[in-house]
Amino acid sequence: MELVFVHGWNVRNTDTYGELPSRLEQELARRGQPSSVDHIYLGKYVNLNDEVTIDDLSLAFERAVRDKGLTNFACITHSTGGPLVRAWIRQHGGRGLSHLIMLAPANHGSALAQLGKGRLGRVAAFFESVEPGQKILDWLELGSEEQWRQNVDWLDFDGSSLGVFAFSLIGQSIDRKFYDHLNSYTGEPGSDGVVRVAAANLNYDFVRLWQQDDGGLAPVAWRRSASTALGILPGISHGGPDRGIMKSVTLENSHPTVDAILESLAVRNEAEYEALVERWRLASARVQASERVDRWRVLGRDFVNQNPAHSMAVFRVVDDRGRLIEDFDLRFTAGAEASPELLPQGVFRDRQRNSAHPGRLTFYLDHEKLESVPIGFEAVARPSEGIVRYEPARIAPLALGAILRPNETILIEIVLRRVVDRLCFQLTESRVPEAI
Repeated sequence: MELVFVHGWNVRNTDTYGELPSRLEQELARRGQPSSVDHIYLGKYVNLNDEVTIDDLSLAFERAVRDKGLTNFACITHSTGGPLVRAWIRQHGGRGLSHLIMLAPANHGSALAQLGKGRLGRVAAFFESVEPGQKILDWLELGSEEQWRQNVDWLDFDGSSLGVFAFSLIGQSIDRKFYDHLNSYTGEPGSDGVVRVAAANLNYDFVRLWQQDDGGLAPVAWRRSASTALGILPGISHGGPDRGIMKSVTLENSHPTVDAILESLAVRNEAEYEALVERWRLASARVQASERVDRWRVLGRDFVNQNPAHSMAVFRVVDDRGRLIEDFDLRFTAGAEASPELLPQGVFRDRQRNSAHPGRLTFYLDHEKLESVPIGFEAVARPSEGIVRYEPARIAPLALGAILRPNETILIEIVLRRVVDRLCFQLTESRVPEAI
């Protein structure tokens, strides 16, 4: 088996992955599993500029796989590399791939992407200090159109039944050397400083809610992804030589990334994969329990970082003709009175509207607080009055904590009825004069 490491953004050497490739080759040889390490530098195949898209990179990857004649390989990616190779699988078939091992993959985007190229260049941990083009950042922004399409499309993919095994590995510790005091996302609970656990996880749901005549929202479609392995690694952050998921690996140290990758590569059939999914689920729960409180010191002050499980909800609002509605408000309510004043304090960690597609709204929620009280919501789109309008749509408070699973994302599409008043067009009778 060949191990293929995906590089991009004009990287021309293996420094991106540090000593991880050599360490894996060494460990596999020690176990009597001969392997070779190869590298694909996407910069050789595509001029990486602001016009390059994820689809362009997936085509470049297909050409690279063909040029190298790869027929049996495991692919190890970091950050955006995960969505890139997933795009390649869906568009080009994934020929020759047996294992896709994603390290801190931004499968559902990154909250940092909205900062833009200039500010991201000052966040050292982002992409290991290598800045991507604008179209890639557009894809990575929470709730982007392209990201939504890829994740809805991926719901039909059951890799383990096809012999392609996918794994997501991420930490939720923060390396304070990379903490940006002007941007709280770099110290966000439930993330590795760049990518949220819920955004890395490929276990997720899609639900379409249709507005009824009485204004209530009822589910008309509900789909669940195939079960996918998620491992939350202890003490690991997105980047950096001390705690980074890749760069902190050496040829000798005991390292959870190495252990998890080797465990992934040992999977050979669907039964072994399902057993690993369950082992990692239990191990990840233990990691979250042990890292629940992480004390750290910044500028001479002590902070306590509560690190419970979080959930992410991405809303897309359209009308019953399929047109994206951009001007709307989404208001959450709680309790039997369906009042926003009864919402648990601190349940919403973050709210971000996609800058290119304002009809996308992403909420980041503390899952434990989400479970404490029934929660519902109301969507109010504009125009809300006049001869062409949208009526408010609502869903009564329910056990949202049971629907939004911990460490997962849910894609919620709300379909509103576009009301066209009878006054918009009328036919009137006219009498024809009688002939004289």
